[in-house]
Amino acid sequence: MAGRKDGTSCSIAHRLQDSTDTWVQDIITSTLEAYGNPVGHSAMALTVGVPCGIASQLVLDGVINQTGVQRPYTKELCEPIRKILEEEGIGMVEKVL
Repeated sequence: MAGRKDGTSCSIAHRLQDSTDTWVQDIITSTLEAYGNPVGHSAMALTVGVPCGIASQLVLDGVINQTGVQRPYTKELCEPIRKILEEEGIGMVEKVL
């Protein structure tokens, strides 16, 4: 995130183990670190409000057409939001250890 830090920050970290047919285990880490901007939005606004706003715009544009309350577990729902978030500089960094 560009800009000076305003004292607010948000961190998310996931650590997953993946077993394959050959019993080789991969450890995958996925992390996000965001900092607020003193002349802009807080870290929480960036990591909560921006995704919500993007999802709302995609519903209005007809890109997301599911009805009712949706959990963000399907590729059809998550991929368009994730793509725009990454264009805005908000994204997870994934590594295989």
